[in-house]
Amino acid sequence: MKITTIYFSATYTTKRVVEAVAKNLSDEITAYDITNEASTDAVAIPADELVVVGMPVYAGRVPAMAAERLRRFRGDNTPAVVVAVYGNRHYDDAVLELHDLMTEQGFRTVSAAALIAQHSIFPKVGKARPDAEDMADIKLFAERSAELIAKGFGKISLPGNRPYKVPGGIPIWPTASKKCAACGACARLCPTGAIDPTSPKSVDKTKCIKCGRCIVVCPTKARRFYGIKYSLAAARFNSAFATHRANEMWFAE
Repeated sequence: MKITTIYFSATYTTKRVVEAVAKNLSDEITAYDITNEASTDAVAIPADELVVVGMPVYAGRVPAMAAERLRRFRGDNTPAVVVAVYGNRHYDDAVLELHDLMTEQGFRTVSAAALIAQHSIFPKVGKARPDAEDMADIKLFAERSAELIAKGFGKISLPGNRPYKVPGGIPIWPTASKKCAACGACARLCPTGAIDPTSPKSVDKTKCIKCGRCIVVCPTKARRFYGIKYSLAAARFNSAFATHRANEMWFAE
């Protein structure tokens, strides 16, 4: 079966997860990385193919920008495997929202998963995940999904609420230290255009979605979250969400 992968992956973790799912299903894969892709050209995916779509969870929701970019993909009752990747706090309504988005676009969810990754703002939470055990879970998830596609499947029941939760936020943003070489990598790769290439040490707080892309692409490790507000928030968050969470999976029957 031909597979199309679609993912928004600021820190490249969701990409890694989606690729792992897809490679356990097929060797014939076409990938769409919509993290920096603002194209509005429609992409039609026929009923005899499969889509694996992955999104990070930001404050319990699919990132609004990612949801909008996802809408250019159209299915024809095409089966879809949907994956929400979150930083060990909770996925809230994100799995249900991603399923709803795919349904609106003509896809039919065969399976869904909420998979743990290292938190992009507070990296001590979920540190080094997905790990080997998570990858084993992903393999089993893919195998079960393949079985359902082969034999046929009905509707899927997923946790979450409609209307979806209103996402909140913490008033912190990544900024650069003196190590910044003004190379412009962060500005080129920022999904929202929140960094001015002529002044890369600062960030436009009205555009920044705190995705962490600028931090992971900085060649001098100059960018990070810091400050008293961040330190206080990190202490609370690290304490509240230190408990190891298990991956969750759902399958259509």
